[in-house]
Amino acid sequence: MKFSKIFKIILLLIALVLLLFFREIIVKSVVSTNVEVSQGNLYALTFIFWLEILFLLVIYDLVIIELSSSISYYLHELGQLAVRIKKAELALYTIRMNYYLLRLSQLLRLGWVTYGSGEKSSVWIGLSKLSLTQLSLNIFRIIISAPMLLAFLSACYSLKILRGGDITYYLSKFQEFLRGILQIKVNIGDVFSSLPALVALMTILPTVFFFYFYSQKRDVRKIIGKENSQYFEEVVLLYEKLLIWIDHHIYQISENFDHVINCQDSIVEEFLKKEIPNYISLTGKQYYIPKRIEDFRFIEITDLSELQEIITKLSSDSLVKFTRIFSVKRFDIWYLYFWEFHSLSKIEEIEKLFYTQKGMTSKLDGRYTRLYDFTQEQLEKKRKEEQLLLSWSIYNNLELLYRLKRASNSLRAYLYSSRMERLLLKALNKDK
Repeated sequence: MKFSKIFKIILLLIALVLLLFFREIIVKSVVSTNVEVSQGNLYALTFIFWLEILFLLVIYDLVIIELSSSISYYLHELGQLAVRIKKAELALYTIRMNYYLLRLSQLLRLGWVTYGSGEKSSVWIGLSKLSLTQLSLNIFRIIISAPMLLAFLSACYSLKILRGGDITYYLSKFQEFLRGILQIKVNIGDVFSSLPALVALMTILPTVFFFYFYSQKRDVRKIIGKENSQYFEEVVLLYEKLLIWIDHHIYQISENFDHVINCQDSIVEEFLKKEIPNYISLTGKQYYIPKRIEDFRFIEITDLSELQEIITKLSSDSLVKFTRIFSVKRFDIWYLYFWEFHSLSKIEEIEKLFYTQKGMTSKLDGRYTRLYDFTQEQLEKKRKEEQLLLSWSIYNNLELLYRLKRASNSLRAYLYSSRMERLLLKALNKDK
């Protein structure tokens, strides 16, 4: 990680301290000068405190983002080092730590800062502008939001509106209001005299709802709703197939990861042998090189096409909306959908991600032999680069494997009833 991230965090923390210091100066100046309580002063102080709170929340969000990304970077570095020294357990431990760091940062964040793509079409940006009604609603939400309430209370406190006897006064008024509500008396005669109007109202209401329930718009929505329910049912069944596939194959995939971690030095040498024309003359018999990539004991997974078919269907135009609706309810399912569905949509890519025999052969075939000879120094430099690249790819694919396992556990708890739930359902059925 570059020092720019650390520098950003330090600047944000300084800005946070200065903001709190600025607020303390405002409060002390108001208290010391004994500012007169007036509507204008109340509004002005509320506005100042509101801006301050907004800046505070934005800086807080930025600090959380920068801290989590910095820690995540170091965990990635540690995980890749663990792969290079063939410590699979340590690598998986860093992946778990990274996962829990992500959950913690999402819990701590307030969502005041968001990052979007800077490559969006200017036409699309123009089309997506908020309407006047939506803009007015957003402004209204900001006005009645928690920061505005906190700013108003801070202004009231600074102007001594909510201190001492004033609090007692407002509490007594609130108690009188509650007492008035609780002591409302109902005049039975007035109720009976209003019955004809109530009866007339009850006859009008069904007429109003009749035009909705029997209108063409209602018929159209029923058709769409029925079609949508079929699509959603298809998504649920596809996710069940995904759960079954993961449970049946995740152990085999884990064995391939064990093998690639333990044999990564030999795999790097195999890549170098393919790419460097004078490799043998430079190395001699220093390294043991298998004669073929098939000599490595990578396991073939025969029905990877089934996984690719499930992912493709879930990502199809007709189902992607309902896949999102289903996935967003559970973090681990959404985590897999958001990060990995694009890489699991092609069978050749899946072979490489799971280090099958075909995948490793494809990786080797993708290497081309250079047209020039290497020196010993160039060979050593290339070897280090290949070792770093291989450990980086293994670590990233281990993250995919971890996401698959988390998604499997989450799907099982989401799709199937627990033993306690089944017992409760049986008890309720008996009662009926």
